[in-house]
Amino acid sequence: MSDTPSPRQSATTPSSMYVSMPGGSVSTVLLYPAAAQVSSAAAGSPRPLVVVWPGFGMGARYYRPLAEELARRGFPVAVGELRGQGSSTAVASLSSRWGYHDMASQDYPRTVRAAKAWFDLEEDHPTVLLTHSMGGQIGALFLARPEAAELGVVGMMGVGTGSPYHRAFPDPEKRRLRIGGIVMRAVSSVLGYWPAGPLDVANYGRQSGVHLREWARFGRTNSLEDLKGRDIDYMDAMQKVSVPVLLTRFVDDDFCTVESCRALASLLPKTFARIEELPETLGHNRWAREPGPVADRLEAFVGQIRADRTGADSSAAASGEPR
Repeated sequence: MSDTPSPRQSATTPSSMYVSMPGGSVSTVLLYPAAAQVSSAAAGSPRPLVVVWPGFGMGARYYRPLAEELARRGFPVAVGELRGQGSSTAVASLSSRWGYHDMASQDYPRTVRAAKAWFDLEEDHPTVLLTHSMGGQIGALFLARPEAAELGVVGMMGVGTGSPYHRAFPDPEKRRLRIGGIVMRAVSSVLGYWPAGPLDVANYGRQSGVHLREWARFGRTNSLEDLKGRDIDYMDAMQKVSVPVLLTRFVDDDFCTVESCRALASLLPKTFARIEELPETLGHNRWAREPGPVADRLEAFVGQIRADRTGADSSAAASGEPR
């Protein structure tokens, strides 16, 4: 699965590995070992693995400054790629199509497992998802799957991560989403994929027709039911997710509103998802290149998860309940 030896490099020097996906494609995962001086100081309380999931049309390399900053702070970091994005070899076509379910059930768990093997971590080592936009929509589905618990996923922090539900946006973005959804659904239904080129005003690049049609329906209904190939009832399973979820957006992010975050959070009611607006003007994408505010908030989020889990373990031990 990997063409790279086990990591013994500096925190800011990434390695890469290739993870095989269904259909014969491979996706690149960038790996950043935790800074030795930080990780050794925290040896009694190992940091979780942070797995970064990009947004639509984004490759893993865009998130390098973010990953480097988190590694300097003592986190082992893996940056995945959505199928067909970045250096992924998958190419959407009439015969090669995938959707939300395929990525939540295949790409996410395969990537997390491969990263843990590379870092020599146990399969259930605590893991936090740090998601951007579309990466968090798929992440919400992954949280609802049994693989997330098996792989020790203890929380998800989204940045610019919300639902594309058109009612969660003011005009003119509401109109753009409604009209864009109609056009993208129609074109991808005919071709089997969404093409790059003149029609692609959002610069998403070539995309799977199945994924685009499901995204367009999500934007109309705020529902992720009836996903192609699904093996579970995702809407029901998301109702039962209870790991902590934090959804954030920067004040000048036109592509993710507070209401958009709330719309996604409504699908995960037992997480009591926290919605936060971050004050910096880093837009929908630039925060990944200027990562300080997000790294600060992630550290605090991880600290709260650890405190809550420690408190729960102590309470269970005192009462004699199994954990």
